[in-house]
Amino acid sequence: MRSILLVSSILLAAAGNAMAADATSVEPGFEWSGFYVGAQAGYGWGDVDSHNVGRETGVTDWRDSWNANGGLGGIHVGYNHAFNQLVVGAEADLEVSGAKGAVESDYAGLVENQIEVQGSLRARLGYSIGPALFYATGGLAVARIETTYDGDADRWTHTKSGWTVGGGVEYALSRNWTTRIDYRYTDFGSFTENPATDSGFNHVTELKTQAVRFGVSYKF
Repeated sequence: MRSILLVSSILLAAAGNAMAADATSVEPGFEWSGFYVGAQAGYGWGDVDSHNVGRETGVTDWRDSWNANGGLGGIHVGYNHAFNQLVVGAEADLEVSGAKGAVESDYAGLVENQIEVQGSLRARLGYSIGPALFYATGGLAVARIETTYDGDADRWTHTKSGWTVGGGVEYALSRNWTTRIDYRYTDFGSFTENPATDSGFNHVTELKTQAVRFGVSYKF
């Protein structure tokens, strides 16, 4: 995770210097086809819904919702192919996340959730107008999620897959450098835990997140 943050920080810093040094003007018909790599940073906010279910009775006697918010940052790699103004492509990203939230439960003590690392593999479909590309994106999302009950008395980790969808705008600053801003909604589904602090019950948690990201990319 430290390596991802270090690489993304270096790329974001280097991009500013490289774009300033690259005085090549962008032609109206910017060529979007090709491979690219880059870095992104942003902020995410999530909705956590949790309830317990009696292992033998099936009865629910605790239900609550809370937020899990925090910054995020990472790297991405992708490929675009342009058919005139229509641009199709694929992109993968990997990020560390500081999104976390907590609630006080009468049955399981303090319940805390944190997204430690997340990534996605998505298709992109866009339409270019000069140096600007307006795009939609969607595909597979994966995250490593940690839950603790009553402090560190009981700790669980899950690697959950789900789906993500969103869109944004990317702008060519030169022949090789682009910048972007986008929004994504992600649903990681639900996962079940058996905390010792609430014996006799299973805890079912659902996690949905939203995020806004700013990024820079270098196109080969």
